[in-house]
Amino acid sequence: MSENTPLRRLHLLACTSAALALAALAGCASPTVTQPELQAPPAVLQSSLRYQKQYLLAAGDQVDVVVWRTPEVSRTVVIRSDGQISLPLLQDVQAAGLTARELADKLTLQFGERLLKPQVNVVPVLVRQPMVYVMGDVGNPSAVPLRSAATALQALAAAGGARKSGGEADVTVIRLMESGHLQAITLQGPADGQPAPYMTLAATPLQADDIVFVPENGRSQVNRFLDDFVLKPLQTILTFKLISQY
Repeated sequence: MSENTPLRRLHLLACTSAALALAALAGCASPTVTQPELQAPPAVLQSSLRYQKQYLLAAGDQVDVVVWRTPEVSRTVVIRSDGQISLPLLQDVQAAGLTARELADKLTLQFGERLLKPQVNVVPVLVRQPMVYVMGDVGNPSAVPLRSAATALQALAAAGGARKSGGEADVTVIRLMESGHLQAITLQGPADGQPAPYMTLAATPLQADDIVFVPENGRSQVNRFLDDFVLKPLQTILTFKLISQY
């Protein structure tokens, strides 16, 4: 994808329009995808738009820059803390915040000023570990390594737990499905009583880039649901970008 393509970044307004197009699904209908299903019976909202998730390079990532038939300028490089990389024939090149394809396109243009019709590939070699994101009314909203947060309960505990004003019974997992649809899954377990929300959270497996969102108690979920559960949490995710397909 070139730097000038109109879909290079999904602005927050696109998130808003996707949220406004959310349609309620009945019961616990599962999407026809191969990824694990949530074990707790959820209340699901799904976007009518489809999206594509792409990994954004960041400082500390290691990439192979391969220029076909030009090994003297090909390199394995680590993105520096300033977000740039250095390559032969080129000055510093900004790499952080781009996908591997975008960086390859950028390097193709720059090498094209020195080489004849260069063909550049960028291959991520070492990247950041998978994360989940705990947001909302919790002690320490933060990114948590997936290996330390296999379930929603573990992620919540790693983020300091819900505050007294937090609604454990209305915790929502926001996930981009393999089908391309964005889902907001409100966890509602079958059990009653005080331990029920924690049993539900413990039975809910997480995936990379999931957002676990804890709402406030005693607020209108009708008036603030879209803003709290979709728009605001997505502002915190910097490890990938969403590109509207159709």
